[in-house]
Amino acid sequence: MAEPVLASLIHVLGSLLSSRATDHGRRLWSVSRDVGWLRDELHSMQLFLHEMEVCSIEGGVAREAWIDQMRDIMSDSEDAIDIFDASQVQGCCVLGKLRSRHDVGARIRRIRAQLSDISRRRLEYAVERPRESSDKWIHGLLASSPMVHDIDVVGLDKYLDVLLRHILDGGLESELSVISLVGMGGVGKTTLAKKAYTNPDVKKHFECCAWIYVSKTMELRSILCEMVKGLMRIPSAEASSLCEKRLQELLLSGLGCKKFLLVFDDVWDRGLWDIIKLVLPRNCSGSRVLVTTRNAAVAGSVEGAKSTVQQLQPLPFEDSWNLFCKKAFLQDGICPDAVKETAEDIVKKCVGLPLAIVAAGSMMSGKEQTDTEWKSVLASIQKDLSNGQMGIQQTLLSSYRDLPHPLKPCFMLLSVIPYKSQISRKKLVRLWIAEGFVKEKADETLEITAEKYLAELINKSMVEVATASISGRVKACRVHDLLHDLAIWLSENEKFSIICADKGPSVSDRRVSLQMPHVSFSNERKKRLRSVFMFNNSAPTAIKCNVISRSFGLVRILDFEDGNMLELPKEIGGLVHLRYLGLRGTKLKKLPRTMNKLYHLQTLDIRKTQIKRITFQIKCLRNLRHLEMKQDDQCIQIPIGFNQLDKLQILTGLQASTAVVREIASLTQLKKLSIEDLKNEDAKELCSSVNNMKELSYLSIFPSDGTRPLDLAMLEPSSCLQKLNLAGSLQTLPNWFAQLDNLTKLRLSFSQLEDDPLSVLVRLPNLMFLQGACNAE
Repeated sequence: MAEPVLASLIHVLGSLLSSRATDHGRRLWSVSRDVGWLRDELHSMQLFLHEMEVCSIEGGVAREAWIDQMRDIMSDSEDAIDIFDASQVQGCCVLGKLRSRHDVGARIRRIRAQLSDISRRRLEYAVERPRESSDKWIHGLLASSPMVHDIDVVGLDKYLDVLLRHILDGGLESELSVISLVGMGGVGKTTLAKKAYTNPDVKKHFECCAWIYVSKTMELRSILCEMVKGLMRIPSAEASSLCEKRLQELLLSGLGCKKFLLVFDDVWDRGLWDIIKLVLPRNCSGSRVLVTTRNAAVAGSVEGAKSTVQQLQPLPFEDSWNLFCKKAFLQDGICPDAVKETAEDIVKKCVGLPLAIVAAGSMMSGKEQTDTEWKSVLASIQKDLSNGQMGIQQTLLSSYRDLPHPLKPCFMLLSVIPYKSQISRKKLVRLWIAEGFVKEKADETLEITAEKYLAELINKSMVEVATASISGRVKACRVHDLLHDLAIWLSENEKFSIICADKGPSVSDRRVSLQMPHVSFSNERKKRLRSVFMFNNSAPTAIKCNVISRSFGLVRILDFEDGNMLELPKEIGGLVHLRYLGLRGTKLKKLPRTMNKLYHLQTLDIRKTQIKRITFQIKCLRNLRHLEMKQDDQCIQIPIGFNQLDKLQILTGLQASTAVVREIASLTQLKKLSIEDLKNEDAKELCSSVNNMKELSYLSIFPSDGTRPLDLAMLEPSSCLQKLNLAGSLQTLPNWFAQLDNLTKLRLSFSQLEDDPLSVLVRLPNLMFLQGACNAE
């Protein structure tokens, strides 16, 4: 077996040393430098395309073709870097490294040539870059203007009543108060603010009022100028001629003891309040500032004044229906029976967004009221909602373009999830990390950075909280249907991902979401495939070996959760780029021994499978961060040596033994530990190990014999501990329970406590959930 490999190696080395291959040899040894250049070039390309999106300048077909070419080169660059990084793993044979270097070097030369050609063509066939039009800003200004009187507040009445109370009464408070209306684009924030601003009682209540459409483009001087014109009633020409400093002086001196209402519509920058508060007098006259924003962080930035936040949600169906009928049936607002069923389907497509409902109703008001006509509209309305024909996409697209560069691919990855589905916070964070969207920082883990990304997407109303824990932490999230449509449209347009609902993936697909049963991969080589997500039982019972070798070579994510998979082929070990392997809920009974080659694997999820033990050398997975093994009625044996996994943070479903408990002592970086079948003689050593886990926030211990008391007296958990799950006889609560100041959730199963534990537990300041279970007689 060794002779052919050795002969091949000698042949390669010989060719490198020959005079004819000197240049080839130099190229091989210079690949590291070329990869460094490529990393910098890729980063520059990413930032440049981000700036192009932010500017949102229309450049026609030529510009779009150029951007598509750039995206293709970026994909090729990512692949070349991944191949090089994989070849640097310790244990790769010399021959393999040389072959990888040759491959990467050739790829980089092609990329250089392509970049040169694209740059040349762009110069030779240059079309004058159009200036950004002010039409969009003017359109936004007109839409914002409170002088536009067609204001329907169907479904917003409850919000309006609360808002008027805050503006007019505010508890009869005289201090300056800021009210923020927060919600996704199109949910009715500006409409609600207009209705309050034009209310006769509001006009009487304040001495002066001003409405300022801020948007993303307005500068500070323009904002101050609008404030002076509205609140001081200074003519437009005179105000426009004043410098910024003079405008500030006028506001501070002129407002004096006046009671004013100031509305800032469509605020994006969280720093606006820090500047505006400097020119608003603290005159205790009962003045109010009203802000509309899509970003909850803008509302959270208010300091030095009383702050109230109203979070607007999409309308329920009944209110959506009433608003639609008002717009579609102008005479009496009553829907004819002939089109009622189709009309209800149209309203459901608008998923509670007033902007979409008004647009749909206005469009249908001019249609013939026959079921045939309305059904033809229903067939195309989803397309119209997505491509901007109803004015929805541009509203939501502006929210996407405002996202920081790292958050854009995070949002687009949500396109792979089926409609109406939820995704757990933990899974989403791990997928982002596996994709490489989250960059490592010196002072925090990848997981913490990723959770900050998610919090920002939620604050910016791009992602919704589906379920939360009793402490308020996000457990699962989802995407509003129209934002889901936007994510899908963006992903397809930018060749980021594709949804396969009626056919298998194509040769050039980057990320595929398979949402059909019994999917099959063709024998075509899919050289660009990076991630595979399978839903709706699309995962086959077994993946063919040639599919793995031909299609999955560069794959980072394989998610087969809840699929029908019965067997995982040994060729899975060849996927050296794999970061995430999701097998939860499959029917697997074992894992191939070749998985010890998955050096870059970060997440292995085998929960709720039929696997009883891991037989491959798991110690080789040196980048493993999350090992999820929790089963319904059993725990899993793993081989000794896992103490070398110094990046492991999550370890669940582990079967205890004396050797296992001893090795756990090295995993001081664990944040979550779930261990079962613990013997009492190993309890003290486990306690000693856990005491060194300074960042442990979750601990679950199940004994092998629930009838014998478990000695946990020596346990002194980290102050970070938030969730504790103990099973087995305790008789009395250990003394360290009183020190669990951050504990929010406690489960005690079969504890057989002789004393009432509440005298201790009531003193835990953050405990919100307590559950106990007893042995059935």
